[in-house]
Amino acid sequence: MPRSYQTRPFIVTSYVPDACGQLAAELPGECPLSEGASGLPCRLRIDHRRVRKTGPRHPLAVVVCRTHGRGFTLYPPGYAPFRRQPVLQSAPDGRPAPGDGGDGGDGELTDTVFEAAVDAKAGRAWSRMTEDDPPERWWSTQGRHLDFAARLVGVAGDLAAAVREAIASALSVSTLVLREHALVRGYRALGEAICDVLQRIRGGARRAQQLLVCGHLAGHWGAPWRWDPSRRVMERSPFLRGGTGGGRSP
Repeated sequence: MPRSYQTRPFIVTSYVPDACGQLAAELPGECPLSEGASGLPCRLRIDHRRVRKTGPRHPLAVVVCRTHGRGFTLYPPGYAPFRRQPVLQSAPDGRPAPGDGGDGGDGELTDTVFEAAVDAKAGRAWSRMTEDDPPERWWSTQGRHLDFAARLVGVAGDLAAAVREAIASALSVSTLVLREHALVRGYRALGEAICDVLQRIRGGARRAQQLLVCGHLAGHWGAPWRWDPSRRVMERSPFLRGGTGGGRSP
């Protein structure tokens, strides 16, 4: 996996049915190299559509910018580069997935990066002693997923104070709440802490983008830009930071 994905901005856009009923990406007006460029407008075209073995259940558009000579993938709402699961379940156009309450409930977290936390909250430890279950459901894997999720929502114990505060601001959640949750011990308590933060997030359909911003703040991936096709603007969160790294305390 290339390390550049942790610093390179990526673009999130809606996928909507085209005239043939196939999901097609809303083409943005600029590419990830437009910042600090010469000022020349981006000239974008879809080069091809890429089918992934994991992740979104539809092909992703790969776009080429003729101005900057760079290709990039357009990600559907909730997905980050190289992630098999979204941060939240949502429809390809960004609306909450059918049947989900849109409040961070367990249904909305099924098959997401927070599934391990949901199971931990319920006391469902993944397999420790048998090889009957697939590797992605083993205890060691659950631990890694819990650590990833804890950093994403700002409750990991080793997060730098500045990173925790930035995540709290991005989620509109009290920094004090995140600090208190960072003190918990045990996999079940950690699952409860992660799920509690998710239930506190407000913002409707924009919550998935907020969590992508938090993943950037925690050093998991580059800055997520969101293309708004109705306003024809590229949205960049005011909480996006420069630099790389995992935001751990020294």
